[in-house]
Amino acid sequence: MLPNRLSLAGFIGTTILLAGAALPKLSGQTLPEEPAVLNNLFFLHHSTGDGFVVQGNMRKYIKTYNNSHSSSFQFWDHGYNYDGLRDPAGHFTGTNYDIPDDNTDPDGLWKLWSNKGQSYVTCRNLILDNHQVIAFKSCFPASAIPNTATLNQRKKWALAIRKFCDTRKDKIFMVMSTPPLHRLSTNSTEAANARAFANWLKSSAYLNGHPNVVCFDVFDILAVPNDGSAAANMLKYQYEASHGDGDSHPNAKGNKAVGPRLAQALIDAAQLLASARSER
Repeated sequence: MLPNRLSLAGFIGTTILLAGAALPKLSGQTLPEEPAVLNNLFFLHHSTGDGFVVQGNMRKYIKTYNNSHSSSFQFWDHGYNYDGLRDPAGHFTGTNYDIPDDNTDPDGLWKLWSNKGQSYVTCRNLILDNHQVIAFKSCFPASAIPNTATLNQRKKWALAIRKFCDTRKDKIFMVMSTPPLHRLSTNSTEAANARAFANWLKSSAYLNGHPNVVCFDVFDILAVPNDGSAAANMLKYQYEASHGDGDSHPNAKGNKAVGPRLAQALIDAAQLLASARSER
């Protein structure tokens, strides 16, 4: 972690104000178990997710939704540790959750939600103490799934994450499929396996019986359909940032295709949790 970014762990017990917005309460100062309004949305991502947030205008979408529905959803997001946490106004807070090894790859997310090491426990407790609807994703390199063994390993990690989610019924967890790879950066086998994982993650086999776990399928939005074409299951041509260098980051058009849908999915998830509580 670079020195000009501070960890939230260093501010435990303190409420920080930035541009009129208060940071979430820190570790040891948990949100009430039954808050009157479920409005705290969180997205853990790296560079592709940043495109969804910024070019996809997620905060603008949520603000417009709040204005038209008299709601008060607040959206926080966290990129690389160097960038850290952004508040509902979109300002960098100068703090971060010190994601261990800055790793949001599939193995990193598995460790984040299941590892008992102190750095993992501290990090996930900060996230859990501060947020109610928690979305997280790996970036497009995770769509390079060369064989069945790798696919099955990804499923095992996702099942371990789900097992942890089952212990926190007071939260909604949004698992996300990985963005597809550029046609110049993958092959048909990897792409088909990436599609298979995305389909499994949103399937009843993964979700049924786990009402606080939902899936947002980024892959399907951005990928060519599984239509038997040479580019099947790869990043759509119209969403390529470059047609010549294999960069798998979606362009602005792709980010705008995802951002509003992801924002609405987070809102829907928050209302799902509120509905479940109202039925108790």
